[in-house]
Amino acid sequence: MLSVTVLGGALIAAGLAVPAAGEATTGGHGGVTLEPGMARPGDEVKVSVPGCGAGTVTSPAFARVRLDEGVASVAVRAGTESGTHTVRVQCDGRTFTGAFRVTSRLTWPPLLPSR
Repeated sequence: MLSVTVLGGALIAAGLAVPAAGEATTGGHGGVTLEPGMARPGDEVKVSVPGCGAGTVTSPAFARVRLDEGVASVAVRAGTESGTHTVRVQCDGRTFTGAFRVTSRLTWPPLLPSR
């Protein structure tokens, strides 16, 4: 019979072996940051562009939204196919791009805080 300690250690090790799904992606210098970097249809994704005031955020994965003070929150559309989706931000006459992944599978939450 397995002890609780051995079983608990095995569960923790299995959790650490799974890649963290909540890492953000950045599109170049001063680009778009998306948190989490992987989401499922219906999930909320935070879009931010440092130094950007107001603008618009577009992607095939969600409805067009307004960026306010460099930040927006978007919901991934139901039925969005799994894969990498591009995000474009128009702000102050400039265009920024980034990408995030959509998955239909359950994702593990990040085990360690992001830096």
